[in-house]
Amino acid sequence: MSSSLSHRLRLVAQISRGLFLADSKRMVLGRFWQLFSRFTWELPQTLAGWFYSIGRALVGQADRVDTFGGITFVTKKGYNYGMGVSLGTFVDLWASSWMQGEGEKFILGNQICMHEFGHTTDSQRFGWLYLPVIGLPSLLSASGKGDHSVFWTETRANRHAKRYFGKYYSIAWNETYPTENYA
Repeated sequence: MSSSLSHRLRLVAQISRGLFLADSKRMVLGRFWQLFSRFTWELPQTLAGWFYSIGRALVGQADRVDTFGGITFVTKKGYNYGMGVSLGTFVDLWASSWMQGEGEKFILGNQICMHEFGHTTDSQRFGWLYLPVIGLPSLLSASGKGDHSVFWTETRANRHAKRYFGKYYSIAWNETYPTENYA
């Protein structure tokens, strides 16, 4: 098996493993709900995110997989800007060269990662309504004219990120990032 294929298959295994990881910051019942929710309440976006992330890995559009807080981050480096898409427990990132670090340091050192983590909170809250109520409006805003960073779905994700990362990591999180592309 070629190293490229073996690398891609390792990424697929890491992505699939992410389905069964929960946030260690949560109490036992919270962890149980996070896992149970993926396969019930959040099923549409969980499946969409898993298939999308697996597809990216298989076609070589992923360099690495990080997990943080029960969320799986699938990253491809080498872009001029940072951009992300959140589908259930999966965050797909297109990272710029300035986005550095591995694992937790990568997530905590890059506001786009924290922002996308904020979207996963809405996935957990909205369940089956996440894709039509949050996902589709966010996608339309990102592909349209205007400042996507101030669109309501994006400011909402920023508030969730600010709350989580401020509480658990004492990060003074700014809520607007006009130089980033958020999806």
